[in-house]
This record gives sequence, structure tokens and C-alpha cells, in this order.
Amino acid sequence: MSDLSDDTQAMQLPAGCGKFPREALELAALARTDRDVPIDERLAPHLVMCKRCTEAIDRFAADNAFLGEFKAIPTPSSKSGALSRSRPGAGVAGTSDEVAGPIPGYSLGDEIHRGGQGAVYRAEQLATRRSCAVKMLLGGKFASDVQRVRFEREVEVVAALRHPSIVTLYESGISRSGEPWFAMELVDGERLDEYVRRLRLDARGIARLMQKVADAIAYAHRRGVIHRDLKPGNILVDREGVPRILDFGLARADAPDAGSSPGSGTTLVGEFLGTFAYAAPEQLSGDPTAIDSRCDLYAIGVVFYECLTGRRPFDGAKSIGELVIQKTMRTPERPSALVPGIDRDFDVITLRLLAADAANRYDTADALAEDLARALDGRPILAREDSRIYVLRRNLRRHWIATSAAAIVLATIVASSVALAVAYANADRARARAESQLDAVLKALEESNPETGDGTSAMLATEFIAYVEKSLEAALASEPTDLARLLRSVGLIHLGFGNLPDAATAIERAYAIESDAYSRGEIDAIAMSDSAYAVARVRFRMPQAGPDFAGSERAYREAIELRESVTGPEDLHTIDLIRQLSSTLRRQKKLEEAESTLRGAMARSAGLPPSRERAIFDAAALNASAGLASDRGELQLALVEYQRALETLRPHVEPNNFRVGVGLLNIARTKMQLDQWESALPDAEESWRILRERKGDRDEATSRAANLVSEIKRVVGDRATVGTDGARRSEPR
Repeated sequence: MSDLSDDTQAMQLPAGCGKFPREALELAALARTDRDVPIDERLAPHLVMCKRCTEAIDRFAADNAFLGEFKAIPTPSSKSGALSRSRPGAGVAGTSDEVAGPIPGYSLGDEIHRGGQGAVYRAEQLATRRSCAVKMLLGGKFASDVQRVRFEREVEVVAALRHPSIVTLYESGISRSGEPWFAMELVDGERLDEYVRRLRLDARGIARLMQKVADAIAYAHRRGVIHRDLKPGNILVDREGVPRILDFGLARADAPDAGSSPGSGTTLVGEFLGTFAYAAPEQLSGDPTAIDSRCDLYAIGVVFYECLTGRRPFDGAKSIGELVIQKTMRTPERPSALVPGIDRDFDVITLRLLAADAANRYDTADALAEDLARALDGRPILAREDSRIYVLRRNLRRHWIATSAAAIVLATIVASSVALAVAYANADRARARAESQLDAVLKALEESNPETGDGTSAMLATEFIAYVEKSLEAALASEPTDLARLLRSVGLIHLGFGNLPDAATAIERAYAIESDAYSRGEIDAIAMSDSAYAVARVRFRMPQAGPDFAGSERAYREAIELRESVTGPEDLHTIDLIRQLSSTLRRQKKLEEAESTLRGAMARSAGLPPSRERAIFDAAALNASAGLASDRGELQLALVEYQRALETLRPHVEPNNFRVGVGLLNIARTKMQLDQWESALPDAEESWRILRERKGDRDEATSRAANLVSEIKRVVGDRATVGTDGARRSEPR
């Protein structure tokens, strides 16, 4: 671009086709690198068809890039003053003296923001000494009638809006020199894009911000207000991390309660308002009747896309004309294709917002806010087709621990579910493939069990598992043995979360199917042992008539016999079944047999190499030994054994493993029996926290921990109130 300060006539030289002045094309060139530069009226749609104007803008942009290597590029003057830059403290009309005292009751400081309609200054309200921001109309007393109407409209619009993410207007008026102004809340924050970049927010953190933005825009839309100039520079994030929307200078009111009617004349036919990069395709048409609240949704889509990927959609366009074509005819690349790891739901939400046809976007900002909330919560979003596989994947992910391993399991679940439905309808080769997929499904289900995997009580297992069972049972109807494996896995998850009736139904049904299959030689002894083991566990905690310890004992003996016939006596899993058998004997008061059985299991394990599984077994065996000591009244020995068990376990499991919670519960209960109430309280509280997190409030162990905490606190509290004269004494019950 030539040196505008040296030759003012250069501004008038023909450029492009001549329909637009040179200055308009130079501004369009500047807009490629300065997102706050406004585009002149009717230029954008013209560039779609005009090669000469597009080439002129390309030349100006190339000149700007060249000169930018040597000096700051001067900004061309504008009749509206939209691009003039005031020095700190300078006045809108020219001098600092004019700004210092034109508004009664306010002291103005530096300029802090400049938009298409006005300049914003840091200010102080003298009566209250309150810091605030004062916005004054660009051009001051020389502003056009349309500019004045728009400025007054902004006052009306902002005054009617009260939302945590929209700046609050304090008061407005006319300065001594006849210039309109208004004072508003001063937001101490930074631009949305800069905030995201500085904190390196991940996709979920960005989505939380956008949900708040969508909620604020939904609030404005419900009151008939369309912002029409949403962009990162008009969204500041305050010190509390709350996005705040400002600059309603181009807002349009489409409802009577918003202060005016749509036909108020603030937008002219053929006029483009807003910032080009964030404008919806319909805004480029120059037809104000085509613009509705969905243009704000498009702008939110651009902002969301930019924050997720670090670039705006269609950034590869080489000219404004090409950008217009891309906006109106193409779909931008998925965010996850640019930044791996972005949730596919965020892809769907973003691309729906960026649909060229407004009819294909969200209908309302409320719908957008709802979908963002669903995506963040892991629920199926509304913007995606509700396929069974998609809902299955989302319902599982919703309640899964956020680890990379969990993501792999989720993908396995979805792929496996599809393969099952297809493969069982095909020949033997597909059948073999289906069996391997079923193994993957069962493994994934096992990982959701709070006792064997990474599941927690927050998984709402009954909701998810019911869906899995319903979705896959039809596919497995002709394959009873595989259906039994699925039912057994489902039942054990129900058992892990304390959902005993459903656990018993699924496990007993699986056992009946597998017993019949074993008698026909269709499954091996290991599979039948696993089925008997599941029955033993559920009968140990039978929900209806109470625990069936005798039935549990029979099932354990069956499981041990079947497994030992294949693996021999030194298999750790078989040894652990023997350890669990001792617990059923203990519950039936067969203490000598229980102790003998337990000692036999511990003797078998003594020669096995160290491992995580061996440490978990050793801890369980020490717990069982402590239980036997407690039954004999040897409480001090029981406490020592419980503590040894916890010390053995902790190095090999996560701090919130459910076994740690159970161990702490045993220690707290034994301390209470030994009258060590104060030291028992932290153990009981930690146990309650872990069990509630891992297994949920309705689990039996969680309930015991909660009751224990209440009892200890009551006794400790009672003891604290006993007077020194011994007038009141409270003994533990």
C-alpha cells in the first residue's frame, strides 16, 4: 500500500472496477490481519463476482505485508472515524481537555476499547468513587443520524439486560458538548481467545466457557435482542473465569420489550454490519430481513472453532471473495482433524453452528446451551442422530473415569456391539470373529465394575447396564452360552454397585444356562467354575430372604472343584476361592473349619512369586484372619491383622480402591470395640468417603461406614460434654 500520509490524492486513484472507492478496498485488505477493522457496505457480496476488486485487495494486502517488515502500517482515515486511534486519555473529538470534563460526575482516563460504533474509556464515578467504563459515540457531535440511533439503541438494549455474563449499564446521558454517552460496569478481564491461549484450556474447559456465552445470548434472544457482532474481542473473561459479553452497538431489537421494533431503520438494505470473519452468510447478503438470532449462533460457532483449534474456519481463503464462497458453499474441517483428541460431539456442535443454511443450525441459543451441557455431562447430544450405538457409547462414557484407557474401552464397546449384531447372522468365520468381539465387550464391562475395574458409583450402573443387556440380548438370543456370559458379567456389575435383586436375577439365569451347556459339553470346566463362583458371591449376599450361606458354600465348593481339575492346586485364583469359602464357613459359625480352610489357602500361596494379585490375596487373607480373631474375642490381635492387611494392600492399588475403604472400615469398627473412639473417627470418615465414591450410597458397606461415623461422632461428642465433676457420663453402646 502506498504511503497515504505523503499523497492524499493517492486515496482517490481508481482501484478495482471503480464501483467502490480505493479506501474501501484498502480497509478490506487491512481486515485480513486486523479482526476489528469493519468492512464497508455491500463490499463482501460484490467481491464474490468481481475479480478486479479482489485482485486490488490482494495487491493492497501484499503491500501491507511488505511494509509491515519495516514499520507500522498507517491506518487510513475514515469518514466515520472508525479506525482513528486516540492516544491514552485523548478525547473523542480531539483533545484531552475535551474528554476530561464533558460528562458531569465522571472523570475519564485512558481508552481501553474501540468498536465499530464507539470508544470506551476507563472512568471513575466521582460521587461513589466507583471504577466504571464510559462509552462515547465515535465522531461525537459530527456522527451521522444513523450512528446516533444505533448508539441510543445500545443504551436501550443493555439497560434492559440483567445477566451475569452481560455487562451492566449504570446510567446514560448527553455530554456538555451534546455527545451521547453511557457508563457501565468495568470488566477487569482479557479477551476470550487470549484467555484460552494463556491458560491452554482443553476442549472441555473451552466448552464450559461457551456454554456460559450461549446461556447469556439465549437470555438476550428471549428478550428479542440480537447481538450481531459476537467475536473474541467482545467477550472478556473476568478474574473469576466468567465470560462477559459487551459491545451491543450493532444489536438489533426484534421484540417490543427490547425497546424498539424491527423496522426501526438502523440497518439499511445492502449494508453489512459486524466483523466479517464472524459474520453468518446471511449477513453478507445485505438483506436485513434475512438476519435473525441464528446469525449470533454462527458467530458463536466461529468463536468456538477458533478457541478449539487456534484458527478460524476457512482461514485458508486467499481473498474475501473466496471466503464468501467458502462460507456460503462449504463445510469447514472438523476441529478434531486439526487438534486430535477433541470430542466428536464438539465437532458436531461446532459444525452445526457453522452451517451455511441458517435452517440447519440450532433453532435457539437455549438448544445450543443444552447440547453443550449434555456433551460436558457425557449424555447424548441432540444435534446427532440418536442411533442405538451412539447412545450406548455416550451412556457409557458419561459415567467413565476420564483416562485414555477408558477411551479405548469405549471404542471397543461400540465396535464390538456392532460386530455382534452382524456376525451372529453370518457363517462360521463371522461367528468366530463375533466371539472375539464378545470377549472385548465382556472385558470392557468388567472394567466398569467398581470392584475389578475403574468404575465408580457415579456410573449409574443400573441405567447403563440395563441398556447394554437390552441392546445385546436380541443379538445373542440364538447363542445361549454367549448370552449367559453377558448376563454373568452384567450381574457381577450389579453386585459391585449393590443392586442385589438385578444381580441375583442375571447371575442365577446365567448359571442355569451354563449348567445345561456344561452337561452337553458346550462349555469347559473353567467357564462353569466362573459361573458357580458368581452364584456363590450373590448367594452370600442374597437380597430376598437374607444371605444363603449354605448355598454359597455349595457353590464355592463346586467352583473350586471345577477349577482345580484344570489348573491344579497352585493356581492363585483357585486359592482365593478357598479363602472366600472360609468366609462362608465363618458366617455359619463353623470357626474351626473356617480357620483350617483359611490356613490351607495361605499355605498354598506361600510359594507363589510376588505380584500385585498375590499382594491383594495376602491382604484379603489377613482380613479374614482378623475376622476370625475378632469372633474369638481377640480384638487387639484383630486390629493388628487388619492394619497389616491395609499396609500390604496400599502399595498395589489406587488410594480410593474399594478394598482400602473396606479395610479402614474394619479398623475403625475394631478400634470402637477397643474403646479407641477418637482414633477410630478419621478411619471411619475416610472409609465412608471411599466407599461412597466407589460403590454409592445404597451399598451395604457404604451404609455401615455411614452409620459407624454417626455413632463415633455421637459418642465423642457426648464425652466432650461430660463435666469435670463427672455429673454426666455417657458410655458407648
